[in-house]
Parts: sequence; C-alpha cells; structure tokens
Amino acid sequence: MKKRIYQFMVLILLTGGLLSAAPTPLLVYSGAGLKKAMQEIKTVYEANHDVTIDYVYAGSAQLLAQIQLSGKGDVFIVGSQAVYQDAQTKKLAEAPKLVAHHTPCIAVRSGNPLKIYSLKDLARPGIKIILGDPKANAIGLSAQKIIRKNGLPGIIQNTVAETATVNELVTQLSMGQADAAIVTEDSIANNTKLERIEIPPEQNIDQIIPVGVVTVSKHKNEAQKFTDFIASGAGKKIFAKHGFKPVD
Repeated sequence: MKKRIYQFMVLILLTGGLLSAAPTPLLVYSGAGLKKAMQEIKTVYEANHDVTIDYVYAGSAQLLAQIQLSGKGDVFIVGSQAVYQDAQTKKLAEAPKLVAHHTPCIAVRSGNPLKIYSLKDLARPGIKIILGDPKANAIGLSAQKIIRKNGLPGIIQNTVAETATVNELVTQLSMGQADAAIVTEDSIANNTKLERIEIPPEQNIDQIIPVGVVTVSKHKNEAQKFTDFIASGAGKKIFAKHGFKPVD
C-alpha cells in the first residue's frame, strides 16, 4: 500500500501536478464600439493571469437586457455613464471606475465632398444622415441629446437610417449609404474612408466609459482584478492606442 502511494506521489511530481486548477472564466459584457481596445486587453491580461475572458459585444441597451435576463456575468463596460447608472439602479452592477472619453464627432466621407463642417450643416436640406438608435446604443442617445441641445431638428428630418451599434454606423457611412453621421472619435480613428469633424465642446455632450463588476458575478475577486486592470495606467494606454482619450 505504501509503495503504491509512493509511486502515485512520484507520478504527480513528474507530471507537474494532477488535475491542476483550470483558469477562472470571466464573462464580460462590452459595448461594441470598444471592441478593438478590449480585444487587445484580453490578449495582454490572459498572458499574465490565470483567467479566460469571453466577451459579449452589443449595443448598450442590449447588453443591459442580457445581464438582466441571463442572471450571469462578471464585468460590465459600456460607452455611457447614463447606461451604467441605469445598471446600478437595477442592482445589476457595482460601483464603476472611469476609463476613457468616448467623445462624439461628425464623420463624413473622405474629401468631405458636401463641405460639412458643423452640426448646422447636418441640418441642410438634402443631406443624408445616419444616426445610432437611441434605444439601442450610447452614441445614438448622445446624438439625440446633442441635437436637442443645439436646436437642430433638421438633422432628424435628414436621417435616413438608425443602427444598433456605432460599428454599423461607421460601416454604412464607409460604404457611401449616407453623407454624414454622428459617431465617436475613436470609432473612426485610422479609417481612411472617413474624415472627422470635431464638435465644439460647448455644443457637444462628452461620454465617459465606466467599467465595473456585475452584481451576480461568481468570480468577484478575479472580476475586480480585471476591472482594476482596465482602469489602470496600462489599460488606459491600450485605450489611447485605439483613439480613446484616457480619463485623468
């Protein structure tokens, strides 16, 4: 009997352990417009931590609904503090940390053929506009607020389509399905088919990206560590690389 136990112990030592613990799985709900930065964060984080990260990418409203309906998940990151606050009100997410700016801007086709330089230009007769669906994504909701703030209902009259995510906005505009759109600065960074027209701060409504732990998380310790990394200097540096201005 003692010989068998000894042989078993030797086997464990030779094989580096038996039934070593599997990496902790983290389910992360992320706004679709944050995908490029979050994919790089996943690569960096998994290489240095004993976790596996799975993302659900969608518009902010859809993510909120999925958290509520599924009753599972570990981390929530979205391009709007208002949406995150809604999650907190519904007790779906814990206190957030702030990561980066998700600043709205006007996007036009390369060369700006229709000479669009301001929000007022978006209200000119004949201009075709694409906006985000305000019931589906943060940029859609922000665009509506910007339009109301500046008293430009003509932009709504010129809107030919609404999309579920900011990524779809960029794709449709790049394909020439409209003349302009209100998107986020980061979403068109390095896009050679589109040009950015800044919205003056006094006319704009900036968005901030919050991240936090999902209330029902079964891995809160690891979820908090991942949240801390996203909001750390290293995480913000990755966001900056993809066109997001970090929050001080």
